[in-house]
Amino acid sequence: MAADSSRSSPVIRAGFFVGILVLSVIVGTVAIGGGAQSAPDVNQVNAPSFNSGEGVATPADESGDLSMSADASGKVVVVDVAHAGDIDREALTPLVSTLTENGATVRYHVGERQSGSPLNESLRSADALVVLGAEQRYTESELNGLSAFSDAGGRVLLLNEPSQASPAGLGLFGPIRSDSVTMPMAPLASQYGLSYGNGYLYNMHEYDTNYQNVYATPTGDTELTAGVDRTVFYAAIPVQGGDTALTTTEQTTLSKTRRQDTYGVVARSGNVVTVGDTNVFTQEFLYRADNEQLVGNLLDFLVTGEKSPEDAPQTQESGQSGPGGSLPGTGVGGGGALPSEPDSTPAPEPNETMTSDE
Repeated sequence: MAADSSRSSPVIRAGFFVGILVLSVIVGTVAIGGGAQSAPDVNQVNAPSFNSGEGVATPADESGDLSMSADASGKVVVVDVAHAGDIDREALTPLVSTLTENGATVRYHVGERQSGSPLNESLRSADALVVLGAEQRYTESELNGLSAFSDAGGRVLLLNEPSQASPAGLGLFGPIRSDSVTMPMAPLASQYGLSYGNGYLYNMHEYDTNYQNVYATPTGDTELTAGVDRTVFYAAIPVQGGDTALTTTEQTTLSKTRRQDTYGVVARSGNVVTVGDTNVFTQEFLYRADNEQLVGNLLDFLVTGEKSPEDAPQTQESGQSGPGGSLPGTGVGGGGALPSEPDSTPAPEPNETMTSDE
């Protein structure tokens, strides 16, 4: 009897484990298939966090072509890289190509450190200037020259952004490193009645794929907003002063203050326009929403000014008073006579000229 019991024990144990396994399978099947319900389609997002109306990402369409309405024939646009960081010139290809295709000449102002011309000399043969987040300060002479340039009808486009990073940011200068504003831009903008806010903008309620990709809409019908319904800015900074052309959507937050509001990101003061982002010109953001229309309008703005005298500024390169002071040759403050100008416009320096096929 003992031998029979010993031989049957393995069989009993095996049967026991088989029974447990079968029972587990039955219970699991009921739990998964109970009520004849199937797993939800992954394309049908039903989680409350996606449908609560809070924090909704609404990707912008990417379409359109960058174009200009204005004829840019004979116009000279100078891009100031002497005062900026390491600008990714390849990122400027859409801007340069569109301007040159419409007849403009685009030059890089590289500055005297790279054997280029002084800024004021570069401006004398220019019709427009583009400044991209300057990180080197402008001298009093340069600030006076810029003021004289815009007063004469020259067009100025100022683009700025946080000088250092917000987490995953890429601007024309590479990674953005924090949320402070580049200080050299402050005196340049202030002489036109414009200024920048500290911090970057974000929106946790409505954004384009990332909370730092904030939407902005026109404040009215202007030359800058023609054909623009909605634009996208990345890690933008607010701009104040002048006539605001575009503001962010409601519940946009400024990182420095944590205050929710609508913030201006494009403003105009006479012949000067300031934009609180450089990324709108890059390939990554150019064709989102109506960005290409906005950029096309900005390019039209650059080439539609009429500068008179054509060789402005005519100020000396040194010994000038600061912004708001008298300029040499005005008869105030002992400025003296203006230097004589050549009869013909000086030829651009080889290392400043951009042609359409470069």
